[in-house]
Amino acid sequence: MNIERFRTKLHTCMLIETGNNMNYELIRQLITYAEAYEQEATPLTTDDPNRDSMVHFVAWLNRRVSAEKQQVTKGGSVVQGGWQSPDILISMLVSFLYRYARALSKRALADTPLVSFDDFTYLAGLLGKPLQTKMELIQRNIHEKTTGMEIIKRLLANGLVEQQDDMVDKRSKRLKLTAAGFQILEKIWPVMSQVATLVGGTLPGAEKMHLVSLMDQLHQFHNPIFLNDKNEPIEELLKLIAKK
Repeated sequence: MNIERFRTKLHTCMLIETGNNMNYELIRQLITYAEAYEQEATPLTTDDPNRDSMVHFVAWLNRRVSAEKQQVTKGGSVVQGGWQSPDILISMLVSFLYRYARALSKRALADTPLVSFDDFTYLAGLLGKPLQTKMELIQRNIHEKTTGMEIIKRLLANGLVEQQDDMVDKRSKRLKLTAAGFQILEKIWPVMSQVATLVGGTLPGAEKMHLVSLMDQLHQFHNPIFLNDKNEPIEELLKLIAKK
């Protein structure tokens, strides 16, 4: 197989079609595999008259991809082949989705006293469940105490929430929306609903509900760890998965 000639032809085609915004990542991966195929040639295969045939290459490629997939099932990552474990992809894509949502929310909140998506979720949380303690609100938003206190401090300073003493624990404060906080929510709720629609993308309704179900399963797994076991070593937390 003449790799140089193969690469030159493909590169020429890619240059011609650049204006069409076509994705040639698959072709690039194919070239990488073809180069690996050449490099792994042995004296026996080099003398094989069928070595340059497509059938011979496809058979080699099938063995190579199967071997890489087996490594993935062991939790590894094969950088050369571009393979990653499902767990890594879940972590990466969930992070990406959160960043997309934050970026869209920042646009929606541009002309308001709210500086972040978190400001909005704290207000919305108090709308749905008034008179939460500070720690209840922080934990419901999956934040560390210092981060949550900064958000609450900002909302108090802007007059969007107010605090009052807890009737049972005098050391604790409970929070509720002010009239100004309610007005802000009323104003931005429609545009934040539009943001949520954008985050859901073009997924059909049934797929969205399926995704919600899967995400809720992950939430139910992680929430007790966040609340009760945040100081546990990773090795100990992995035992929770082994028990399933």
